[in-house]
Amino acid sequence: MDAQQLISEFLSSEHGSQAAQALASQGIGADDAQQMLSQAAETAHAHVEEQGGGLLGESPGKSFFAAFAAGIVRGDGVFKSLMEGGEGVLTGRVAESIANRMGVDPSVASTVAAAATPYLVAFLKERLG
Repeated sequence: MDAQQLISEFLSSEHGSQAAQALASQGIGADDAQQMLSQAAETAHAHVEEQGGGLLGESPGKSFFAAFAAGIVRGDGVFKSLMEGGEGVLTGRVAESIANRMGVDPSVASTVAAAATPYLVAFLKERLG
């Protein structure tokens, strides 16, 4: 699937609608939310392509380990902690992408990524099986 198709399908999906609502609850306007979600989906597409069709790669980085450790400490168990670690990697990439490509303050980009990425991950899980 190409990036534009993924972006379009995400934005028109229930997950995309829920992500837009999550951004609205953070004070993000509808037009800005659509642009940010498009950028997030494009970043997710690139991430999945780099990882060979999945959310985790060979060297996921510090975000993975931080989220994994936090999950273990909370008592979430290994599997849930692994999933949160993978989501943490993608959240970091989305925040960086929104900040760099859209000129958004990094703290705002982090908030946007934290609000939107769970919906994006759920969408990708459905698409990737």
